[in-house]
Formats: sequence, structure tokens, C-alpha cells
Amino acid sequence: MKYQLIIITLALLAALSSCKKDSESTIFYWNETGCAAPWKQDSDDTEEERKAEIKRYLENQNVKVEKIEFEFDQAKMQNCYACHCTTGRIIVVKVAWSDMHIMKQLNFYQ
Repeated sequence: MKYQLIIITLALLAALSSCKKDSESTIFYWNETGCAAPWKQDSDDTEEERKAEIKRYLENQNVKVEKIEFEFDQAKMQNCYACHCTTGRIIVVKVAWSDMHIMKQLNFYQ
């Protein structure tokens, strides 16, 4: 009985340690700018159109996008009209854990 318990415990540990990180997700952020993003931006875009553009861009970079949302932080809003000025909108992207390195290369942050 003691040996069965040890074998079952070892089997469970082996199964848990073999789980791939690919099935896990992580969150990244991007501070939206007036027009300096690497994807197509149009001020008349709806949220859904904007999400589609961001998703298309990331998928072209071989990133597995799980979800895109927007948040707003007034402290990050700059009152200027240059392309590099931030709008206060924060793009929140949930991606596969395995794409963490790519997201950092694309200047997303955690």
C-alpha cells in the first residue's frame, strides 16, 4: 500500500510538471498614442475595428491573441496633438505565455 501511494504521488507530480506553459496566458499593456502605433489607426474607428487592427498586427507577428480590452487612465493622457502623445487609453492584451518574448520585443509592457 505504501508503494502504491508513492507511485501515485510520483505519477501526479510528473503529470503536473509536464504541463506546458503554452496553455497559460499573460497580460501585456500598450499606452495608445495619437498616431505612433505600428498598426493602422484611425480616430473614427470603433472599438471593435481598433481591436481587429491590433489583433491582425499581433497575429502577423506570430502572437496568439486571446483577448483585447481597453482601459482609460487620465494620468496617462497628454494634451497635445503630436503622434507620440498618449491618449490615456491603455490597450490590454491577453496572449499565450509562450509569446511573452515577442510582446516585449514589440514594446508592450507588463
